[in-house]
Amino acid sequence: MIHTNDHMVSQENWLMVFETNRPCAVTVSVPHDGFPYREFSGLFESRKIGYRGRDLNVWPIAKDILIAAKVNAIRGLLPRTLVDYNRSWPNAINYYPLTQKEVHTALDDERLALPYHQYHSTIDKLVERSNREIGKDKTLLIDLHGFAKQPPYAPEGGFDLVLGTGNRASIPHGNIDREFAEYMTKKGYKVFLPKDSSVGQIEDYYSADFTTRHHSEKHDINAIQIEIASRFRQKDSRELGKRLAKDIADFLRIYCLN
Repeated sequence: MIHTNDHMVSQENWLMVFETNRPCAVTVSVPHDGFPYREFSGLFESRKIGYRGRDLNVWPIAKDILIAAKVNAIRGLLPRTLVDYNRSWPNAINYYPLTQKEVHTALDDERLALPYHQYHSTIDKLVERSNREIGKDKTLLIDLHGFAKQPPYAPEGGFDLVLGTGNRASIPHGNIDREFAEYMTKKGYKVFLPKDSSVGQIEDYYSADFTTRHHSEKHDINAIQIEIASRFRQKDSRELGKRLAKDIADFLRIYCLN
């Protein structure tokens, strides 16, 4: 473990964990921006069913947020081809029954169960510390992702951020989702804010999966899956990503002070 001015930093079982030195209400998780699959090709059994793409360059944005806002963060380092930290295991849960006919699980190679379980037990630890020291009505889990395909109901130019809460099922306390969307909209971003029911006859795009829904229900906390559009994550648009991280961090600092 290494200590910085603001965090205790550890790496174990293919996880990077940044735990604040002081009580903190917010934890940011990054499940899909780990090492590339080529680093592990041939060593483990790949997942047979489910998405396997990487949310490229989500971690640099998360890192800028945790530095500026001094929040907790956890990053899964195993590639999604081997472990999808944002899916359930061993029992499968399909949160999109109308549009997703296959049931995705987190892994097929049981040798990788330990890092998967440690990822979620670490979130448990960080969330439980916040519940204990700050209160579960204030605790917030943000599961950070990246997306390229815009929802069919996106405005001209597309959304910059898509929030996923299972149509507010993962917001048991207050209106943090609405407050965040309003803040970011005033900053000039196009934000999709889920309502109590989906936009159409099928599920909203990116409506939150296992991490958000499981930990919200287990700990009775607010949790939001935040999808970041690809234009903020390109190598030639690093300044856009930095500005986005700063604006999110500014909101989180205000949230933690109130």
